[in-house]
Amino acid sequence: MSTTYSNTSRSGLPYTDEEIAFLDNLSKSISDREEMERISPYIAAGFQRTIGGIQKQIELRKEWYFR
Repeated sequence: MSTTYSNTSRSGLPYTDEEIAFLDNLSKSISDREEMERISPYIAAGFQRTIGGIQKQIELRKEWYFR
């Protein structure tokens, strides 16, 4: 699946195809911000990314914007 989301973190380290596919699928199953905030620390640790970076990727896919 080709994505228009940023495939590069702020550190410049590109997301792998596997990470992109995982985030695409994960964003389909997350129903709200609270759920995203609970799960993102675990995903960030597994990907060795920042929590904010993972949350931003999910927000972009869910089309959630700052309130």
